[in-house]
Amino acid sequence: MATNFTLYVKNKGGSAESAKKAILLLQGYLPALIERNKAFASADAVLVDDKTTPVLLDTDVVVYVVSRVGKSVISEKGGDVSQAFANGNILGLTDLNLKICEVYFDRMYEGSPKELAGACYHEAAHIKSNMDDKMHDDQNGFLKGGPDYNGTPTDKNNDFLAKHLGRKVSMNSGL
Repeated sequence: MATNFTLYVKNKGGSAESAKKAILLLQGYLPALIERNKAFASADAVLVDDKTTPVLLDTDVVVYVVSRVGKSVISEKGGDVSQAFANGNILGLTDLNLKICEVYFDRMYEGSPKELAGACYHEAAHIKSNMDDKMHDDQNGFLKGGPDYNGTPTDKNNDFLAKHLGRKVSMNSGL
């Protein structure tokens, strides 16, 4: 039975305006995944505020937007964000053990919705593939190690994420 995939973006510290625009961009990116993975009938990107806990299907993803690394949800739950502290070019991290994805709003160039959308797509790919930085190997565009968020996800990016879209994940959504 075909189902819906939802990418939730939980805004805990970024610009509401940028987040709304990023959602519109993500809504434009996601149909390419559904074209490649017929187990899903549709896909959506949904913005939720800090006080809302989305009810997730076991294939849905939530990405937290925090103001800066010092406000990390991963760190708050005991995870390691030293990589992000050490490298100011890292826009987000995913902790595969804690099942938490986050992006750092202060690292988006002038609050760029394009970078925010790209970083959310990137972190969703980490959690769906259950891959750490190995995910970047042999990738381009949005999924390479130093991602390029100009344009849209490449066919290679969409093929990769679509392949892993059905992977069940018990995300930490109530943080």
